[in-house]
Order: sequence, then structure tokens, then C-alpha cells
Amino acid sequence: MNNMNWDPAMVNPLTINPFKATAKNFALKNPTARFAVLTLWSAPHFYPLMIGWDNRDPTSFRDLIGRYFNWMFVPKDLPRSEWSIHLSAQARITPYKKFLGKNVIARRDKYLVMATDEGELFKLVAATTFAIQTKPWRLELDLWKSFVNVDIKFLEGLDDKWVE
Repeated sequence: MNNMNWDPAMVNPLTINPFKATAKNFALKNPTARFAVLTLWSAPHFYPLMIGWDNRDPTSFRDLIGRYFNWMFVPKDLPRSEWSIHLSAQARITPYKKFLGKNVIARRDKYLVMATDEGELFKLVAATTFAIQTKPWRLELDLWKSFVNVDIKFLEGLDDKWVE
């Protein structure tokens, strides 16, 4: 792992305040608050991010009969893989921060969308979806693993694996 080239912009997503705590603080100030937790689609064992050419050799391996293999996509069990998906997720919404403000937060492969009411939530979710899935189209939302238009009570009742 010491041979890999890491982007200096990468940050540990676990240093970002957990979504449940952030949502609770928002709900305390906004009694009619509505939320969405949007999850990026990914295969069970890898994120939809390609490993750069400069990092292919350090992640290659040879089997017992001498064949060489290298990973094309970022395995989820690769050290700092959650840092990579977080960097990509954050980069998708950064150009739209003027519109999204502090109401959309990325953490690993998830987004927390917070709104004062249902109408505002649907606008923010549509804008966030556009930001994520627009050019270059590499990332997409997994609506089967997302929650849209829920209240704080629902979020607090979810197991952390669905939210964090």
C-alpha cells in the first residue's frame, strides 16, 4: 500500500459528523423537516471507480500458475477505498454548492439531503440526483438502498448500516 499514489484531497469520511446526529440537529431547528439518504449504486465487492494506471501495479497479484491479475475497479476492502468513493461523491456536488448549500452532505457513498418541508426536499433531491448523475456519467443512485421523504423519527430508527 505504500507504493500507491493517493490524491492529497482525500479525507477520511469517518471524520464527518454522522448523518443521524446532523439530521437531529437540523430537525430541532426545523419541526417540519424532511430528509433523504441517497446511496450510490455499487456492486457488492467494489465501488464504481477505476483504479488509475499508476496504481495498477501495486494492486496486481500472481496466481499459483504464474498468471497476473490486476483490479480494474476499487475493491471495497482495499485500504482507503471509502476515502476514494467519498472524494468522488463530494466532487459531484461541489460545483452545485451554491444551490445545495449546507443541506446536502456527502459521507462515503451516501448523501444526506435535509429540507425544511416536503416541497423543498423534492427540489433538493432532484438537484442532487442531477449533480450526481450528470456528465461525466459514472455514478448513479441506488433507489433500492435509499430513503426519500422521511422524518427524523424514521432516520433514528434505521440501523446505522443503512445511514452511515
